[in-house]
Amino acid sequence: MTTTTAKKQVRPTAQAGGATDLSELVHYTPEQIEAERWLPYSARTLRDKASARVFPHSRAGGRITFLLRHIREIAAMHEVRPAGERKRPTAA
Repeated sequence: MTTTTAKKQVRPTAQAGGATDLSELVHYTPEQIEAERWLPYSARTLRDKASARVFPHSRAGGRITFLLRHIREIAAMHEVRPAGERKRPTAA
């Protein structure tokens, strides 16, 4: 009789190095982010895009919250580089 073993699913972990400051570990609600104007989105939009897995977020205890690294990543998602920095295709 042959048995097969299922591969253990590995969950993603925090980035190496960890937080350098306790402020990096604070979870902010969508309402706090909107009130502080850290991102140009309403609390409803932040919640909707997080639920759709468009924006990175935490879901501890069933509540959608954001760490500072999530807020920075969301801001970086919408950066636009100057036209001069684009890579131009090379002629073959």
